[in-house]
Amino acid sequence: MIDAAGFEAKFQQDIDPWNYSHSRFEAYKRRVLMRAVGDRQFARGLELACAIGETTRFLAPRCLRLLGLDSSDTALREARRRTASLANVSLARALLPVDMPSGPFDLIVASEIFYYLRPNDLRLLLLRLERVTSPGGRIVILHHLHDFDDAAILPRMAQLTAMRSLGRRMALVFQQDEARFQAAAFVKRKRISS
Repeated sequence: MIDAAGFEAKFQQDIDPWNYSHSRFEAYKRRVLMRAVGDRQFARGLELACAIGETTRFLAPRCLRLLGLDSSDTALREARRRTASLANVSLARALLPVDMPSGPFDLIVASEIFYYLRPNDLRLLLLRLERVTSPGGRIVILHHLHDFDDAAILPRMAQLTAMRSLGRRMALVFQQDEARFQAAAFVKRKRISS
């Protein structure tokens, strides 16, 4: 299992350890993620585990304001460099679920993070995500499904836990199942005034 210090060491050793910048597979996943985001313009966006900011650059045009979070100072320095020209992007160090911002957010993107959390932390994060999503807001999740050594939770189980938790109180509006990953989007139901 890898923790925040492990991620920091990984980014210090290689600033792009998963080849976000040049991998065709990563580019394909980003296209799927952006389809899950949809065409809407969002007022406030939140990206969990933004890493070096590669996906942040694609999310920024869809948000009036976008906050990217990561636990690695090294990754955040690179993300700041890559997003320096994007005035609507801000980045912050955060250890989730403890440092979850209070919101509200109209768009939350959680990609490649859930299986790194311990089961109780994942459950807590999912509750907080739903709480800080504005009515009519969207949560997009995308995660690998195959097991790997660094995961705290089996990837398929982490994604299934998220799908069930979010699906209980939010509407599933997008789902794409691939051999190696799954993407989904949920919309928080708007309150009906009486």
